[in-house]
Amino acid sequence: MKKLLLASATLAITSAAPLAAQAQDYSISTSIDYVTEYVFRGVSLEDEAIQPGIEVAVGDFAVGAWASAGFGSDSAAGTDELDLYASYSHSFTDLFSASVGATGYIYPNGQDTLEFSVGGALDTILAPSLTAYYDVTLEAFTLEGGVSHSFPVAPSTSFDLGLTAGLVDGDGFSYEYGSASASLGYEFAENFSGYVGANYVINSEDALDFDGPTADDNLLWFGVGVASGF
Repeated sequence: MKKLLLASATLAITSAAPLAAQAQDYSISTSIDYVTEYVFRGVSLEDEAIQPGIEVAVGDFAVGAWASAGFGSDSAAGTDELDLYASYSHSFTDLFSASVGATGYIYPNGQDTLEFSVGGALDTILAPSLTAYYDVTLEAFTLEGGVSHSFPVAPSTSFDLGLTAGLVDGDGFSYEYGSASASLGYEFAENFSGYVGANYVINSEDALDFDGPTADDNLLWFGVGVASGF
């Protein structure tokens, strides 16, 4: 699912409107990415893919939809994917925020699954985060941590770096994974931005790049995309 290993820039412009006699913040953000490989938590799920997404946020609540439509047929899931998700996040202090969420993974020709998550993040220079996921259908537990930092290189341009590591323990399977990402983001207008990025990922169980004669334990892949919001 979605954007976990790609440092994509998503821009959301927020407006205020009354709801139940209280001012609430609303935002709608959209994005579309092209990736040379769809990698989810250290596992190749598809060759080249187009991945659109939309999210609506009201205050601390957000709901969204994200999809991946592959160009190739070499896929561990064997099909395209649609994700529907909802989340609630809250900043307890200026430094610490936490979130809970639920995601439904829908595969038109495969097994649909349901996953819950809880995580926390620190608003410091490396933005460290730690999130736990549990897929009730696959009986799979995932623990993923990451750090990232953005360097402004021009008034409308940033260079973004990220590191992610995780472990997965499921019913009859387990593995560890890690990734490093670098992307260059550019803000074309106040509500429209884009990026181009590179990602390197490793997997302890050779679950990458099914397009070759054998699966690999490491892979370099690329992505480009745009995002807008209002």
